[in-house]
Amino acid sequence: MLLGLDFSWLADPVYLRWFATGLGTTLALSLIGTLCMFIVGIVGVATMHFKVPVLAQLTVILVDLFRNTPPLVQLFFLYFMLSDLGATVTDPLSGGSIPLFSGFTCVVMSLVLFNGAIAIEVLRSGIGAVPVQTVEGARSLGYTRLQIFRLIELPLALRLTIPGMTNNIVSLIKTSAQASLVAVADVMYYATQVMLETFLNIEVMIVLWVVYLSIATLVALAARMIARSVMIPGVGVQP
Repeated sequence: MLLGLDFSWLADPVYLRWFATGLGTTLALSLIGTLCMFIVGIVGVATMHFKVPVLAQLTVILVDLFRNTPPLVQLFFLYFMLSDLGATVTDPLSGGSIPLFSGFTCVVMSLVLFNGAIAIEVLRSGIGAVPVQTVEGARSLGYTRLQIFRLIELPLALRLTIPGMTNNIVSLIKTSAQASLVAVADVMYYATQVMLETFLNIEVMIVLWVVYLSIATLVALAARMIARSVMIPGVGVQP
């Protein structure tokens, strides 16, 4: 007992196994979501930067759509819409229809679309912060527009936007907690199961709070180390 709180349930191997399994799912959601978010961010900002016909306008619309709507609404929309549109397969055992896209896949899609839209805006601001003299110097050396973007603007933008992108990644990790609402067995899902069995709501939520805080702290520390290792003297602000 600690301050009247009962944490003895942490000694139960079943509950520990549940938390470990849920933590693995949460980390998988966060890792896959982060990688795909960067892909969406880079591709999206490239279409806007080069003003690709149709795609640039479509990207602007999608960025506004996903950035300005709640991620939970997006998750429910994807989860239920894909099934309603007939995106199902037949279960060979039961013969019934099951969703083609699992809850895990829908959660990843939701995280990628929401945080990817933010990543596009973050990277666009980073490209806008690249010194004009640097771009003009590359152009005078004969670099093509694509080479300037790939070798100069994008690498510098990624360095300049590390703080903003770190906040975006942390937001993605926290938002992944909504996975439990579509029956994805993440750490939030198993924490709810423990609370239902033990009625120790405060104790379980404290542990859950510490778990998310630890993950976010580790991400922030890793980002700071990366920022220091890739810093270019005279470009950006030293972390």
